[in-house]
Amino acid sequence: MEAVALARIGEIAIRSLRESRMIAESLSTDAAADAANSVRALLDGCDGRRVLAAMSGGVDSAVATALTAEAGLVSVGVTMRLWSPGLGELSDKVRQCCGPTAYEDARRVAGELGIPHFVVNFERAFERAVIRYFCDEYLAGRTPNPCVACNNLVKFGALLDFARVLGADAVVTGHYACVRHDADGPRLFRAADPSKDQSYMLAGLQPEQLACVVTPLGDLTKDATRRLARERALQVAEKPDSMDLCFVDGDYRGFIERRFPESARSGPVVSLDGREVGAHRGLLGYTVGQRKGLPDDLADGPWYVVRIDRTRNAVIVGRRQDLARTRVECSHANLIRPDLFAQQDAHGVAVCRYRSAAVPAGARARDGRLSVEFERAVPVVTPGQLLVLYSPSGDEVLASGIIDS
Repeated sequence: MEAVALARIGEIAIRSLRESRMIAESLSTDAAADAANSVRALLDGCDGRRVLAAMSGGVDSAVATALTAEAGLVSVGVTMRLWSPGLGELSDKVRQCCGPTAYEDARRVAGELGIPHFVVNFERAFERAVIRYFCDEYLAGRTPNPCVACNNLVKFGALLDFARVLGADAVVTGHYACVRHDADGPRLFRAADPSKDQSYMLAGLQPEQLACVVTPLGDLTKDATRRLARERALQVAEKPDSMDLCFVDGDYRGFIERRFPESARSGPVVSLDGREVGAHRGLLGYTVGQRKGLPDDLADGPWYVVRIDRTRNAVIVGRRQDLARTRVECSHANLIRPDLFAQQDAHGVAVCRYRSAAVPAGARARDGRLSVEFERAVPVVTPGQLLVLYSPSGDEVLASGIIDS
């Protein structure tokens, strides 16, 4: 039975925004067997709830791990190897986030806390679930959110399924959000610290995923987290936060163009009334709502990017008012509070992009889609981004979906 479970590690179906079965080739057979046997042996020797701590090497995951370890929950710390930048000198950013510095920091913290630590290779899962998605979305003229995809498919997809196979029933994370468990299922709330709130980034997690997530930092401020790290003499207490894309060390356009050289092909800039008003040097340089960076020779400005037409290799431009929307359609609807959508539209406030202003809205769910109407026009709505519907008070996540139009 144990051998069968190990063999199925690479066959677990992962719920996806775009595709399923992301972990199929994420681990080599030997590495998976060795790591699985070691982790299972440790978990089998523990009483009570068996939990894996996702340790990135930063201060947030370190303190989250420490708090749960002190509560007697954490059995094993796991750092996911997601991205290898390749040959050549590594920047400080890559070293801190995806390179040897991050692995060593996580290992050191685990040692300071007295818990075992493993680095597990999920690079192939990350390549398919995040990097390929990131490139495909930009190539399709949409603006992706790779951090949301990584949370949905890798950190709380591949890693969570991996943990379940090994006998753990939850994953501890350093995200600033509050997951609470009621008789009717898990509920997701904003963090106490508005400046650090990451509930938006977790809003794509399905209820069965949220049910297995532990968020010790939800009621803390960042200053409080660092203070707890200092009190525990954790060496990462003053480590800077990671910023931007962990796998792009510089210009994301160049990152994609190296993989898809044809994406740099020039084409027309066309107004909404069909006039060709200029030329662009590759669709990757443009996203919906953009004003800066349009060709300098466009007459009668200012112009804004209204949409990307990949079939014509064209950038469509219009005036600022052409960007405003009072209604959007979303795919991949995720209902965290399905009870509120059962008989009628749900009402609350919608956030159309991470840290954007919330707008009062109503939403209807049907056939895996979410139709959202805003009480007032939203200045810019970007296809490919996650729309999150919060409760009227703005503190609880009700649902989310990927903006289509």
